[in-house]
Amino acid sequence: VACDSPVGKLGVTVCYDVRFPELFQKLRFQHGVDILLIPSAFSMPTGEAHWELLMRTRALECQCYVLAAAQAGKHNEDGNQRQSWGHAMAVDPWGKILAEFDGSSSGVKVVEIF
Repeated sequence: VACDSPVGKLGVTVCYDVRFPELFQKLRFQHGVDILLIPSAFSMPTGEAHWELLMRTRALECQCYVLAAAQAGKHNEDGNQRQSWGHAMAVDPWGKILAEFDGSSSGVKVVEIF
């Protein structure tokens, strides 16, 4: 999904989409998005292996900003005790991480873009 916003045109996706670079390239080069939004809930093994690499790659190959919110920590104390990788981050068009949370923190970070 591409939509206009006060800060530029946004490309809105979900974490599963990050494995399909063509989607992001289409958002950037056909729909003219300036910022890719990628909220996620990566598992611990997949997050450790792929999260940072994929976020930086999508930013670099599309030459735009990536803002990636990420669910972190345990989701419940009983039952399956699912845990998400976290590490929400902002990445610039050169693949540089501008801000990042660790795997258990939540909060707000502000980065300057453009």
